[in-house]
Amino acid sequence: MTALQGIRVLDLTHAHAGPICTLYMAAMGADVIKIEPKWGEMTRMFPPLVKGQSPYFLFLGRGKKGVTLDLKNPEGNDMFKELVKDADVVMENFSPGTMDRLGLGYDVLKEINPKIIYASISGFGHTGPWVNRKSFDPIAQAASGYMWVTKDALAPDGPPLQSPEAIADTVPGFTALIGILAAIVSRNETGRGQKVDVAQMDSMIGTMQSFSFWNLTQMSWTRAGKSGRVGVSGLRETSDGYVMFALPPGRITDSFTALLGVEELTPEIVDGWVKEKTTDEVVNILAETGVPVSAVLDLDEVQASPQAEAREMFVKVDHPTMGELVQPGFPIKFSETKGDISAPSPLLGEHNVEVYTRLLGYSAEKVEELRKKGVI
Repeated sequence: MTALQGIRVLDLTHAHAGPICTLYMAAMGADVIKIEPKWGEMTRMFPPLVKGQSPYFLFLGRGKKGVTLDLKNPEGNDMFKELVKDADVVMENFSPGTMDRLGLGYDVLKEINPKIIYASISGFGHTGPWVNRKSFDPIAQAASGYMWVTKDALAPDGPPLQSPEAIADTVPGFTALIGILAAIVSRNETGRGQKVDVAQMDSMIGTMQSFSFWNLTQMSWTRAGKSGRVGVSGLRETSDGYVMFALPPGRITDSFTALLGVEELTPEIVDGWVKEKTTDEVVNILAETGVPVSAVLDLDEVQASPQAEAREMFVKVDHPTMGELVQPGFPIKFSETKGDISAPSPLLGEHNVEVYTRLLGYSAEKVEELRKKGVI
């Protein structure tokens, strides 16, 4: 038994925000049918390609059944509507209006299947004056204030800073996942599906505590935190690397002060104590003292971490082209319904025959005919 066993998702997503949502649904056991145009979705082409495969798609596409379908082709459009009849979720992250222009908007699909949950991720949502603006992760970082607070935290006198990971895609992806799961619970009570409208900008604003601090103190969250700290928390250089530790006021700081045998902590005293020790020594001493601490690990060190191993946070994936790959594991640990994220990303159209014969009752010959006609 898996958490989302029996839930079928028609996944029209591309790039990052939508695919990471459906990646997690697949990990929890949903039957995710990834529907791509005949040339494949954009992350298949994201460089650098290795044996013709993108590391990006190998990460985001896992656990999904891959099919191709031309939604602009009348026959392909009708096929999608047939798939909707027995689906639970339609997930898309096109620009607002795209699905309506294809004749596949929520108003159409809910008439086909009143129980359908239609989830959409876009830059600015389906309402408001910016509804027609296009967006990717860095645009949402800029529009939400995230780039500004990053600069305010790290380099106040410099230009705005972009996060090196796609945070403004990932947060909306998880926001959509929460919305879909809530809609499934609601449907269990009412028997009706609904539309889940998620905007990148909204998702980022909704998770940024800096707005509360700013409106009350004219300080970002990081600035406010620095104003109330002892002044010695943070990144420190050891004899062979770096550590990060946190000293909130109270018992933890008192324990650290006693450890150093001083009456008052200063940056100079702490720097000197840390610098004369190895990273392992500092981490072990502070962890035993109860101070939150970690070495600053590079990616190889994270993958070799005994904690990551114990939590199964890296899994081996057997890919038909790439062979054995190591990918991040599933981070939610259920006591009863274990998640699995080790199935490989599909090759383009790999499951056309399997899916269209299983879900639409087509013969293999019919599927081949559709391929020759350019429908799939």
